[in-house]
Amino acid sequence: MKMRRLVITALSALMILGTLGSAMAQPKVRFVMKDFDADPSVDAFIALVEKGMAAAGTPVDIEVIKTPAGNYAEKVGLMVLSGDTPDLIYFQGGDDKLALQGALEDLTPYVASSKYVKALMDEHSKQRMASYPYLLWIAPPRVRAPVMRKDWFESLPSAKAVQTNPNVNTYYALFKDLVAKKGAKFGISITGKTNGVEELDAIFDAAFGNTSTWLKAADGKWFYSRTSANEKAKLEFYAKLYKEGLLDPEYLTKAWDTKEQVFYEGKAGIIPGVAPGSLDVYANKMMKAQGTDIIALPPAKGKAQGLTPFVDVTKEPRGLAIASTSTVKKEAFAILDFMWSPAGLKLAKLGIPGIHHNDDGKTYVLTDKYPEWPIGWFGDSLNGFKPDKPLSRPIMNQSALDAAALAKKYMLPDHTFLIPEQFVTNWDQMVNLYKEYCADIVTGKKPVSAFDEFVDKWNKAGGVDITKYAQTVLK
Repeated sequence: MKMRRLVITALSALMILGTLGSAMAQPKVRFVMKDFDADPSVDAFIALVEKGMAAAGTPVDIEVIKTPAGNYAEKVGLMVLSGDTPDLIYFQGGDDKLALQGALEDLTPYVASSKYVKALMDEHSKQRMASYPYLLWIAPPRVRAPVMRKDWFESLPSAKAVQTNPNVNTYYALFKDLVAKKGAKFGISITGKTNGVEELDAIFDAAFGNTSTWLKAADGKWFYSRTSANEKAKLEFYAKLYKEGLLDPEYLTKAWDTKEQVFYEGKAGIIPGVAPGSLDVYANKMMKAQGTDIIALPPAKGKAQGLTPFVDVTKEPRGLAIASTSTVKKEAFAILDFMWSPAGLKLAKLGIPGIHHNDDGKTYVLTDKYPEWPIGWFGDSLNGFKPDKPLSRPIMNQSALDAAALAKKYMLPDHTFLIPEQFVTNWDQMVNLYKEYCADIVTGKKPVSAFDEFVDKWNKAGGVDITKYAQTVLK
C-alpha cells in the first residue's frame, strides 16, 4: 500500500512537472498594433491564433498591449525608447529613426528561413526587404484611387467623361457638377490632417508631371519634384479648387473617419482611398448608408498618368517589426509566418467562426457581421488565400477589386532613396516647410508666387546638399 502511494505521488509529480513544462513551452510575446486592442473580436481572434500555432507545433502566449493614446507613431517610439518595448510592433511611421539606433531586428534571416512568408511576398516587397530589412508587410502596392457613388456616376455625363477621357479639365467639370447637380457641398474631400494634399495628388500628381519623388532633367541631373515647376502649377490648380469650394474647405483638419463620413452623407462627391482594402470598406458602408455601390475613376492624364503614392521600394511605409532587445524573436516571427499559412490566412481573411462566418459543411457562409472584419490586420494581400471550401459570396466587393486593377495598371514606381542620418534632421524641417507653404498656397493665405520663396528656403535648409547627394545614389 505504501509502495502504491509512492507510485501515485511520483505520477502526480510527473503530471505537475508536465503541466509546468507545457506552460514553460509557451513563451510570451508582447504585441502592439494600432487600434488592434479596440476591436471587439480581438480576444477570440488571439485565442484562435494561439490554438492554431499550438497545433502547428509553435505554441505561444500572445499578450496584446493597449494602443497608446495620442499620435501612434510618437507614442510607440517613446514606448521603445523608455525600455517598455513590446516584442512584436506594428509601425506606421517613426520606425526608421529607431532602426538607425539599432532598436529593430534585421528580419532577413527570419524571412529566408520562413515556411510561408518568403513565398507570398510580391516583388516590390522583396525589394523593400532587401533595402530596409526591419519591417514586414505583405500587401499589394499601397496606391490610392478616387471613388464616387455609382448612382451619381450613372446619372452624370461629366462622370462618364472622366472615365473615358480623364484629365484636369474633365475632373474640374465633374467636381462642379457634383455640387451643382447632386447637391454635394464640395466635389472632393481628402485627409489633410497628417497627409497634406497627398490624397489629392493620387489623382493629379502625374498629370502635372510629377511621376516620382525625384525627377531627371533633360541634362541628366536629378531634382526634387516638390520644388519643381510641375508642383507650382499643380498647387495653383488646387488653390482654384479650394477658392471655388470644390475642395473640402476643412480638409486640413479632416481625419480619415471624418473624410469618409462626409462621403457617406453625400456631402463629398469623391474621396480617394487605398485599393482594394479601404475601398471595400467604403463600398460596404455606402451600400448601407445610401443603398448604392461605389465606382473607381482613373487618374487624370496630362504630362503623364498614374495613381500615387509613388511605389517606394526603399522601405515599407508601414509594417511589423521585432524589437532587437526581445528574448523571443523566433517566437515573434513564428506568429507572422503562421498568419500566412493556410490556417492563419483562413482566420485572418474569414474572421471568427460563428461571428463573421459559419461553416455549413459545404460552404463558408459569410455573415452580416463579416464586413466589419478587418482582413488586413497582418497585411492586405490575398496571396496564398485558398479556402478549403467555397465562400457564400466573394470576399471583396467587385467595385473594390476593379479599383485594385486600376491601381495595378496606373501605379508609378518611385525614384527615391533613404535619407542618410546626417540629413535626417534637415529633411524633417524641409518636409515641414513644404507642408506649411503647400497649405498656405492652397487655402489662399499665400499667393502662388510664394512657391518661389519656398524653393529658396528649401534649398537653404539643406536642399542644395541633399540634391548633390541624390546625383550620387539615383540611377
